[in-house]
Amino acid sequence: MGRVATVSGKPSVRLTLSIHSPIPTTRSTPGKERREERGRRRRRSRRRPEMVRKAKVEFDERPPDDFDPKNPYGDPVAMLEYREHLVREKWIQIETAKIIRDRLRWCYRIEGVNHHQKCRHLVDQYLESTRGVGWGKDHRPADLHEPKKVVEVEE
Repeated sequence: MGRVATVSGKPSVRLTLSIHSPIPTTRSTPGKERREERGRRRRRSRRRPEMVRKAKVEFDERPPDDFDPKNPYGDPVAMLEYREHLVREKWIQIETAKIIRDRLRWCYRIEGVNHHQKCRHLVDQYLESTRGVGWGKDHRPADLHEPKKVVEVEE
């Protein structure tokens, strides 16, 4: 049985309605099925490379090999790489001191009145890590900012 829908008296669209027409039982549409299949294919392709992670990250922390301290301006590229190496090392020292300082704060907070005994090792580490660390320490006397020299006593 077909009905004709009319707009302003003229037939424009023919709709076919039947009592026996199939009613979709699921909500999936052909577009949705295609998207799901595409997603499955993508997931499979993502698994293929199987990258293996290293247990430890390794950084090249050495200064450049071709830098000559006797003639620093002989190779300007090596001089700039050496300068970057020094700055990088200084930042590593600064950040290490910050980490130790945070651990020391945590220890003070947790230990309470016993912090003199329990946090002493962190205090020593923090004081050693701040010696010679920071910017503008180059023109100060060495005994104020360089790490302490350990003197071994022979018996």
